[in-house]
Amino acid sequence: MNYAGILAGGIGSRMESKVPKQFLKIADVPIVVRTVRTFLASPNIDKVILAMNPQWMDYCKDMLTEYGIDISKIIIITGGATRFLSMVNIVDAAIEDLGGTPTENDFLCVHDCARPFVSQRIVEDNFTMVKDYDMVTTSLPTIDTVLIAEDGKESTCVPERSTVFCDQGPQTFNIKQFKDIQVKLTQAETDSYMEAGRMYLEKGFHVGIVTGDRMNFKITTEFDMVLAELLLREEK
Repeated sequence: MNYAGILAGGIGSRMESKVPKQFLKIADVPIVVRTVRTFLASPNIDKVILAMNPQWMDYCKDMLTEYGIDISKIIIITGGATRFLSMVNIVDAAIEDLGGTPTENDFLCVHDCARPFVSQRIVEDNFTMVKDYDMVTTSLPTIDTVLIAEDGKESTCVPERSTVFCDQGPQTFNIKQFKDIQVKLTQAETDSYMEAGRMYLEKGFHVGIVTGDRMNFKITTEFDMVLAELLLREEK
């Protein structure tokens, strides 16, 4: 069984909106609907698990129904206190849906709801490449020179640009293996992780890189909303 896990727990504080940004509309369609539609359209995905703030769960379910989403393929759960803990909650929900016994054939593709332009090619490549690695993450080579400033003020290192990638997501991994690693983490490790890649690397596993896409950008600010509207207008 293959799941898509959608991280949709944000409250939209930087957007200064009355509703979380995942419910804002781009070209008359809510962001969360666009993202869910993309994953449900993939032949690799059997179900979608949405992790979000509990006070918006019913609102989200009603919205998905309004836009014709097959709710039988959707599981809406409460997100965690951090991004990583939301991933853990999604993994636990998938395990519960599997009857408590995940296997080597059960995978999860985790993605930020605020990246609604993720392509079918990226989703397909995630499930293809994860067969050769312990997990895969979707990233792009940086087009800018990157500086390291340990104190946030003075540059101390300039890495070779060809070796630097900007992580986008989604990330895909075997559900059973993730859980086997996660239950052995210390509290300090759990608190320090933002995503799965660092956990896998620090525990000695191999992380493959799926080539991302400039279109797979994250909607964070009002400028991003304007850009998204313009891109969709150009497609018409």
